[in-house]
Amino acid sequence: MRDYKIYYSKKMVQKILLKKDLPKFLEVLIKKYEVIAPVKKEVTKFEVIKSPEEVWLEGITQIPVKNFFIPEGEELFSFENNRIIEKNKNKEGYRIVFGLRLCDINALKILDKVMFDPAYIKRRKKTIIIGIYCDKPDKYCFCNSMDLKDEGWDLFFYPTLRKYYISIGSKKGYSLVKDLPNARKVVVKKIKNKKVLKDKDIEGDYRNEIWDSDAEKCLSCGACTVYCPTCNCFDILDEQEIDLKKGRRIRKAASCQLKSFSEVAGGKVFRESRKSRFKHFVYHKLVYYKKRYGRYMCVGCGRCLRVCPTKIDWVETINLLKSFKK
Repeated sequence: MRDYKIYYSKKMVQKILLKKDLPKFLEVLIKKYEVIAPVKKEVTKFEVIKSPEEVWLEGITQIPVKNFFIPEGEELFSFENNRIIEKNKNKEGYRIVFGLRLCDINALKILDKVMFDPAYIKRRKKTIIIGIYCDKPDKYCFCNSMDLKDEGWDLFFYPTLRKYYISIGSKKGYSLVKDLPNARKVVVKKIKNKKVLKDKDIEGDYRNEIWDSDAEKCLSCGACTVYCPTCNCFDILDEQEIDLKKGRRIRKAASCQLKSFSEVAGGKVFRESRKSRFKHFVYHKLVYYKKRYGRYMCVGCGRCLRVCPTKIDWVETINLLKSFKK
């Protein structure tokens, strides 16, 4: 049976690209833009590609795309003899990120709410987003539980057996596919997850003892925050030359799972226990961010569950918690 709906619409226009023509389509983009796409090497991740043959579209990447928007170790400015030297602000052309799943597109929209620095904003404005339907969600994916929004993309590809039906979300996106034939029908698919987060209302459950079992397994390694597409905490460091006359200011990723993260002047640590740090990760995703911005910070990509060395599954913990309360 088909896992998608076909319907006729006067409002929505889609374009058609044969699957066999995708390499040619990407070749044209590569000639005009810097194209970032999923690749498979030691791990699956996003990289700048030189050839369509590099592209891997078999599932969600292990490493999210956020490093292309918040680069690790990014230099904010340098200084010399008490003079600040700003980074070269040459005008850069547009770039394309191809192959983002809906969860990762939503993750960028979440980052947009909290990243205010000019470098991030410029990268976002100069990036064309081409999404693709996730037809192979694995046992860790629970994106349908997180109220994802079908927005934030310039183009979105829905695959069928031999074709891609391409939805258009912006003028920039349209310019890339304007010469493709129009579809006579509209194809829209809903992702099918095996995993479900049944109830996200956990605000009143912070002190429940059920969190103890997960906290006992937690190593505070920070892997969950490194691989999470919406975690964005960072530290600012000044690196100086030995003569103390030159140096630079850089931004490095930080993690709420590290004990040093909540340490303040005088040595006070506000989240001393491993349990408090673990619960902060979960509650930030489901409670704190939503209170302020009206949506969940978690996009249900399941990366934190995949990479956890002790196999902590906080989704199942919450499901168990709710089943006990009923």
